Amino acid sequence: MFLGAAVASVASAQLGSPVPSAELGQIRCSATALAPLVRIEGTSELVGDIAITCENRGEGRGFEPSGFLVVDLAVSLSVGIANRSGFGLGADVTDAVLVVNEKSCLASTSERSFGDCGANGRTVQDPMLARLSSASPGLLLWSGVALPIPGAAIGSEAARAVPLEDCVGRYGVAGGCHPTTTSVRLTNIRVNAAQAGVGSDARSGAIPIEAAVSMSSAGGSVVLEAGTLPVAHAAPGVSALARSVQAGRLCSEGEAFGEVRVLEGFASAFKAVAGHSLEPGRPGWRDDYYPTAAGTAARPGPTRLRIGFSALPEGISIAAPVAPVCASEGGAAGLRLGLVQGASASGLGGTVVPDGMARDVPLTVSEAAEAFAVYQVLATDPSAQEECRIQFRLNQSATDGPAIRGGRVTVDASLAPIGPAASGGPLGEGPRFVAPERVPRPSFPVGECGTTLFFPFVTNQTTFDTAVVLVNTSADPLGTRYQPGSCALTFHGVGLEGEQPPTFRRMFEIDAGEQVAFRLSSGNAARGVDPLPDFQGYLVAQCSFQYAHGFAFVTEQVGGASVLAQGYLAEVVSQSGESARSGTAP
Repeated sequence: MFLGAAVASVASAQLGSPVPSAELGQIRCSATALAPLVRIEGTSELVGDIAITCENRGEGRGFEPSGFLVVDLAVSLSVGIANRSGFGLGADVTDAVLVVNEKSCLASTSERSFGDCGANGRTVQDPMLARLSSASPGLLLWSGVALPIPGAAIGSEAARAVPLEDCVGRYGVAGGCHPTTTSVRLTNIRVNAAQAGVGSDARSGAIPIEAAVSMSSAGGSVVLEAGTLPVAHAAPGVSALARSVQAGRLCSEGEAFGEVRVLEGFASAFKAVAGHSLEPGRPGWRDDYYPTAAGTAARPGPTRLRIGFSALPEGISIAAPVAPVCASEGGAAGLRLGLVQGASASGLGGTVVPDGMARDVPLTVSEAAEAFAVYQVLATDPSAQEECRIQFRLNQSATDGPAIRGGRVTVDASLAPIGPAASGGPLGEGPRFVAPERVPRPSFPVGECGTTLFFPFVTNQTTFDTAVVLVNTSADPLGTRYQPGSCALTFHGVGLEGEQPPTFRRMFEIDAGEQVAFRLSSGNAARGVDPLPDFQGYLVAQCSFQYAHGFAFVTEQVGGASVLAQGYLAEVVSQSGESARSGTAP
């Protein structure tokens, strides 16, 4: 049953039976509204219908020849109005619709007109489009609405109606009477829900979006019992969690996975568009109404999700799966996402990658160590709150590239496209969401794929010298992945006279299973290590592979003979986590 009819039944029970008469009594109206959940990130969200029901009460005050009154209606929203406007009907004409007595037909204008469309024919006016108020941009106006007098004899704009003594069986037909209850429905009203407080925490509950409805007529024959009505409740449409999957594999296997768990904020927050509607007053989560004055109706765009990454560690690349695996609360895979290739940073444009063409697609990492992936909702269950676990593959960007130093990758999930509402353009042709600031944002760790060795004392002063050996032990009979790489040597210390020289840095390659040795006094010309005479201090060796080890041997020679010698193992300052012992030598 339509909501207005239910309200009318309650009103009839409270106020007594309506008066089927051509005489105009006091018409009392009441307003109610549906208040669905809408996405608080959305800048053009569809709020619930406002239903107004009217009945003719009291003693007659005069004969109304056309059987209807002319009234004006106004709706003021607690957030900005985001309806499209124009359509060749005027810059202030919007696609918000007023429907009288459920005459939902395709004909619609910004002025009152009576057409043959719909079950009520020319007895009830056609759907009417709202205008934006020039005095206040937050107002929707319907001026000059023909409100059927409940129970009055049906006339026309010009013809005088003949009062009927008995309307039984003749309600809603030409030559008969209007129904004893008149319904008015205000629908397809869109708002900028982000103005309700996009930065709010999902745990704080939904924020109400309210509408103030007013109705006026000449002589005050109509009284609207309204006030402020909730027409929607704004809540976050998406949230995300993140974690590492087999984090140690990035070093031991050359790849690992970071999982982003995308959660739908509430059922129907994700929308997949399967069609569109031209019928006024019948919009829903998948259908929208478009006035036809400007031509073919635009097709609304489906929801997109933008997954952003920042603080990506140096030395890794990231790739996104084409078709991630999703599930609903009950475990059924109602939600399907498709990777969009070529989308802008805001989530606009691009094309959905066909499923099966590739396992994953590399993402572009910017100089600011950021990357993003855009997914389009291909299918969803509007009755279930769903989620999707998306596993992004991490790889070492190049075998001869810089070592992966590790860190935490920060993740941000938002609805897309991101940006201001597309003013005056077809719905779906432009950004319709804002990205909320979430603190803290989810993140996942990336283990360091390298080893840092610390030699606390090395010297080549007076009669002393130091020999240093570095070894790459990633080659073993245990199945460890071979990790060829390089070591950078940084010397910190002073010269013979105590002056502070600049920090010295040397770099050389070292293969799995290989050792490189040098003396401070003579270096190792074959490996590019220059001598460092008269130096004393400490040495830091940063190697781009796991399982690096070092040994230092300090000697004093007098007259060509060693009189003092001392060796020690380098301290391992940092190293990635446990390795998965798998893989074979190349």
